[in-house]
Amino acid sequence: MRRGAGLVAVALTLSGCAYYNAMWSAERSAGEARRLEARGQEAEARTRWTLAAVKAESVVTHHPRSRWADDALVLQGEALARAGSCGTAARPIAKALATVTDEALRERAALVAADCALLTGQPAEAERALAAALASNDAGRRSRAEYLAGRASVSRSDYDGAVAHFRRSREPAALPARARALLAAGQPEAVRAVLDTLTAENRFNRDDWTQLLDGLAGAGGVAAASTALDRLLARARVPAADGIALLIADGDRRLVRGDLDGAAGRYRQAAAMPAGDDGVARVRGQRVLAARAATRDDLGPVVAELTHIVGAGAADARTLHDLVSRVSAIPESPGAGFRLAELARDSLGAPRLAGQLFLDLATADTGSIFAPKALVAALPLLPERHDSIIDVLDRVYTASPYTRALRGDASPAFAAAEDSLARALGVVVARGGGGGAPAGAARTRPRDVLTGPRGPWLDDAPARGATPAARARPRVDDRGRRVPAARPTERPSERPDRL
Repeated sequence: MRRGAGLVAVALTLSGCAYYNAMWSAERSAGEARRLEARGQEAEARTRWTLAAVKAESVVTHHPRSRWADDALVLQGEALARAGSCGTAARPIAKALATVTDEALRERAALVAADCALLTGQPAEAERALAAALASNDAGRRSRAEYLAGRASVSRSDYDGAVAHFRRSREPAALPARARALLAAGQPEAVRAVLDTLTAENRFNRDDWTQLLDGLAGAGGVAAASTALDRLLARARVPAADGIALLIADGDRRLVRGDLDGAAGRYRQAAAMPAGDDGVARVRGQRVLAARAATRDDLGPVVAELTHIVGAGAADARTLHDLVSRVSAIPESPGAGFRLAELARDSLGAPRLAGQLFLDLATADTGSIFAPKALVAALPLLPERHDSIIDVLDRVYTASPYTRALRGDASPAFAAAEDSLARALGVVVARGGGGGAPAGAARTRPRDVLTGPRGPWLDDAPARGATPAARARPRVDDRGRRVPAARPTERPSERPDRL
C-alpha cells in the first residue's frame, strides 16, 4: 500500500510538472509575440501567437481542473485573436466570461471580446464588453480599454469622444489614432500639436506618418503637412529609406496641386538623402520638367535623362519615358494629334504643352472636324490667349456645334460631330434600327482607354437613331467620375474643356 501511494504521488507530481511546463511555454511564446509586435514584425508575431494558442489549449484540454486552467483558457482566446482568428477565439473567450471568477482574467477576456467586436464592425458590442475594464485598477488594462473605446467611438463617428478616450490611453497606437480622430473632426491645429508630441517621443511608424501627413494636407493644407514633415526629419530618428519615401510623397502632393517649384525641391531633397538615390526621386524630378514643357522640344532633355536612370526607379523611368516619347512624336493624322494633346494634358500634366498642341492641330488643318474642338479644349489651358482663341472661333467657326455649345446653345449637330470624331479615332459607333439592334443599344468600347475625363466621350458615342436624352453627353464630378445621365432638358456643360 505504501508503494502504491508513492506511485500515485509521483504521478501527480509528474502531471503537475507537465501542465506547468506547458503553461510556461505558452506564456513564453506570448511574450515573444508581444516583443515582435513592438518591433513591427507583425507576421512573425502572429506565428508566435499561434504557437501560444496551441500550448494554452493543451493545458485547457488535458488539465481542465488545474490551477492554471483559467489562465490557459484566457490566454488561448487572447493568442487566437492576436493571431487573426477572432472567429476561433470566440468560443474560449465566451467560456472564460461565463466561468472565470478572477477579476483580472475576466478583464483580459473582455478586452479580447471588445477587440474582436471592433474587427467585425460591432462597436456597440465592444463598448458593452469594455465597461468593467475601463474602471480597472490595473493601469495597463485600463489604458488598453481606453484605446479600444476610442476606436469604438470612431466607428460611430463620435470623434470628440474618441479623442477623449485616446488621450487617456498609453497604448503606442493611441497617439496617432488621436491625430486621425482630430483630422476627422476638422481640427488641423490640434493635429499639429499631437504630431509634435509624437515626434518628441521618437515614435516613428512609416505607415502612420504617411497617413497622418496625407490627412493633414487635406485638412490643413499642403504647407501644414510639409512643416510637420520638416519637424519630424529634424527631431526624430527616421530611417533614410522612410525619409526618402515621405519626401517623395510630399513632393507628389505639391505636384498634384500645381506647385511645381515646391515639388521639384522635395524631389531634390529626397535624391540628396544619405542613403543614396534609388532613382525614384530623379524620375519624379523629370516629371516636373515634363509638366513645365511648353513645346515638344522641351521634352527632348527629359527623354535623354530618363534613359540613364537605373535601380528602383527604372520601371517608373521606362513608363514616363514611353509617355513622353509618345507625346513628343509628330502625329500622322489630326485624330492622332488630338490624342497626343489629351495625353499631354491628362496623363503628363503639362497644360501649356497640351494647349500648344491643340493650337497646332487647329492651325495645321483649319478644315478638320477636330479644329474647333481643339480650340475649345485649348481655352482653359492657355488663359493668356483666351481672347484670340475666342476671336477665331467667332470668325471662322461660328456655325460649329462646338462653338455653339460653348455659348450654351445645344444642337443635334453636336452629337453628329462627336460621332464623326469617334470614327476618326477608330471607335465603332453603334447604329440604331439596323441589323436588329435597337436605338440606344449598348455601344462598343474604344480600342484605347480614354486619356482623361475632359476629352470626347468616345466610349459613349450616341447611336444615330437615339433620342436627345440618349445623345446627351455623360456628366462627371470634379474628380472625373461618372454621374447619372443628364435629363433631356439639360444643356451640354458650359465648361469649354469638357465639351
